[in-house]
Amino acid sequence: GAYACNMAVNECDLLFSIGTRFNDRITGKLHSFAPNAQIVHIDIDTAAISKNVQVDVPIVADAKEAVTKMLEYVTPCETGKWLDTIEDWKAEHPLKMKKKPIMTPQDVIEAINRIFDEAIIVTDVGQHQMWAAQRYPLKKPRTFLTSGGLGTMGFGMGAAIGGATGTGKRAVLFTGDGSFGMNLNELATAVSQGTPLVVVIMNNGVLGMVRQWQTLFFDKHYSNTTLNRQTDFVKLAEAFGAKSARAFTTDELEAAAKEAFAYNGTFVIDCAVDCDEFVLPMLPPGGSI
Repeated sequence: GAYACNMAVNECDLLFSIGTRFNDRITGKLHSFAPNAQIVHIDIDTAAISKNVQVDVPIVADAKEAVTKMLEYVTPCETGKWLDTIEDWKAEHPLKMKKKPIMTPQDVIEAINRIFDEAIIVTDVGQHQMWAAQRYPLKKPRTFLTSGGLGTMGFGMGAAIGGATGTGKRAVLFTGDGSFGMNLNELATAVSQGTPLVVVIMNNGVLGMVRQWQTLFFDKHYSNTTLNRQTDFVKLAEAFGAKSARAFTTDELEAAAKEAFAYNGTFVIDCAVDCDEFVLPMLPPGGSI
């Protein structure tokens, strides 16, 4: 999560939690989570209330009904100072990657956004998922499909085909070389159905999320994350009947994205990114915000 969001949770005096299960990825150390806040927890499942975090106001209800009912009781309050503080945190620690001679994940996301500003954006599972969630500037609601913490690698292809089919719009799938390998056979489905789908592979040659943990917390003891695969995704996509391109630079990516935009079928773009590019900020195991 972004620095400003985590600081807001840490410093707020009232926290509304709607359908959140307070798992360890959200809370870190339980005793230090939102220490100054009274917590209002809305959930349709009684078992979820105070399961992990003891809450002050439990509300077992459908989220929409509960929030609608709340409107009868709330009164306006002055939040300008608090919002200014959050803006200051955003300015202090923006979500920004350092520019490098080689293409960064942020470069990939920005280039795709410049070309595909009306697409359904889909993610697979891994580092690329976090980067897309942090950085892709969504313009409309209900145009971002991601599994959050409820999916595994390979989720993206089916979700992207479904997103394109269900909406009648083009879908853009951000995936990694690891995740794409799990369900790439579904290219056959996308091609045979004429699905308007652009697959953007952030290819760092490793299983990036787990490797990041091994780098930061396990003294670079890499186990089953650097696989030295020789898969040529461009040739593979063409074998399935899709169009494809490879990009090592932002200029090459821009050209490939324009070609994909002009094509109404399935197009795969294999983007080379650095294996040492990490998802940050990151909460270490057992840490607190």
